[in-house]
Amino acid sequence: MGTSRSPAGASPVRQLDWSALRDFLTVAECGTLSAAARSLGVSQPTLTRRMTALEESLGSDLFHRSPRGLALTAAGEALLGPVREMESGAQAVELVARGSETSLAGSVRVTMTEGLALAWLPPELARLRRLHPRIDVEVIVKNTALNLLRREADIAIRLGRPRQQMELVTRRVGELVLGLYASRAYLEENGEPGTLDDLAAHTGIAFDEAEMYTGAGSWVESILGDAHVAYRANTLSAQRAAIRAGVGIGPQTCMIAAEDPELVRVVPEVEVRLEIWLVTHPGLRRTARVGAVFDFLAERLSASAPLLAGQGRPPE
Repeated sequence: MGTSRSPAGASPVRQLDWSALRDFLTVAECGTLSAAARSLGVSQPTLTRRMTALEESLGSDLFHRSPRGLALTAAGEALLGPVREMESGAQAVELVARGSETSLAGSVRVTMTEGLALAWLPPELARLRRLHPRIDVEVIVKNTALNLLRREADIAIRLGRPRQQMELVTRRVGELVLGLYASRAYLEENGEPGTLDDLAAHTGIAFDEAEMYTGAGSWVESILGDAHVAYRANTLSAQRAAIRAGVGIGPQTCMIAAEDPELVRVVPEVEVRLEIWLVTHPGLRRTARVGAVFDFLAERLSASAPLLAGQGRPPE
């Protein structure tokens, strides 16, 4: 990539397969070969060879190299739209085919946040196995939203209202409650804040820059106010480790914190409730196994309202 090719000397375009064009689309959307290679699950040298072969087949350079990564050439820009249409068509064909499946067997990919995957899901998976022993669940722990329209997962449990509601099947199934916590050791050394205003005299733990302006991140920033934030992390589990170590006061899901005797909730009237949404593609919703898992998760999340608020797991 990056060397000029003469159209006059180019060989005729050979028939292209979808995998080569899929690779091109991934590189174009990721912006770097390294990120695209990780997304595709191949090595960077392998992907480089594939892109070079595609460019030679087309007789045109598709990318310019720059210090910031890869930029599309005019030929690459012209190819991008048709390839995206091909991807949409391929997804539609796959969804139609999968929608006709009626067997309660096979794999279902579910994505959710780390907290739900660790603290809520395992007992529910055992229950699901008893109901549908031939359905296998693949869990993708991700604190950012995967693209269901591109089949990065079959079902998503998301915190916050989905942005693509018109194109997806969505259902609001509950709320996840977060509060502020400190370790017993921290409170013994620094005292316990009695009011929201008292937090200004304490050390805070919060989300990193990528998360601090959205959802729970913005709530933490507003609550901590003038408190000195000594530690930031992009996951609640990393923040919990810092809280337990006595670094300061920070956010946690009440569900997880309630099971940790080292954590003490402070200023308990302060909390944030994050909406929990269950999301899938309408084509997949008609697939028997995906529909069964979707309905199961919807029912169990609704029944888990006390647990998600930190009030204990409901009886079996």
